[in-house]
Amino acid sequence: MKREIAAQTFTPTYDEIEDRLRFVINYQDIQNRVDFMITRSFIINLISTAEEFVEKHYVTDDFGQNTSQTSKKVQESENSSKDHENRQESKNEIMSKTDSVNLELLKTNEELLREVNFSFDANSNHTLLILSSSNITVKANLDGFMLMQVFQVMKSAIPYIKWGISHNF
Repeated sequence: MKREIAAQTFTPTYDEIEDRLRFVINYQDIQNRVDFMITRSFIINLISTAEEFVEKHYVTDDFGQNTSQTSKKVQESENSSKDHENRQESKNEIMSKTDSVNLELLKTNEELLREVNFSFDANSNHTLLILSSSNITVKANLDGFMLMQVFQVMKSAIPYIKWGISHNF
């Protein structure tokens, strides 16, 4: 029977020995911590799929039409000073510095990430993100901004040069 965990924090790091991304869920909560290992191929497919999902469900222009560039829309919305201040405060709450000692000290058995599912709820405008390995399922209910943040922070851990991919991917 698979164990289910509610995700509170997401912490990606590059594991040089495994040559994979280590995506740690709830790194400070030892009872609910999961260390997912993500292969290069999986992360490349996941990022492109996640960006398509975000564009489809969250990024629209002023006329309600989907735009093709997520980052362009995020940047445009951040240009207004009030919106920018609100987003900056939210970002500071969301993006806290990881305690590297705890991250390494409390390391758990690694789980190979095998499946990621997105389920959009039009009523709440939230997405249920489900990450699964053979033994564990992690769920997180995220709004569009938080969903984009999860994948942006994941992308930030990718060793672009070592993996031979562009920073613009």
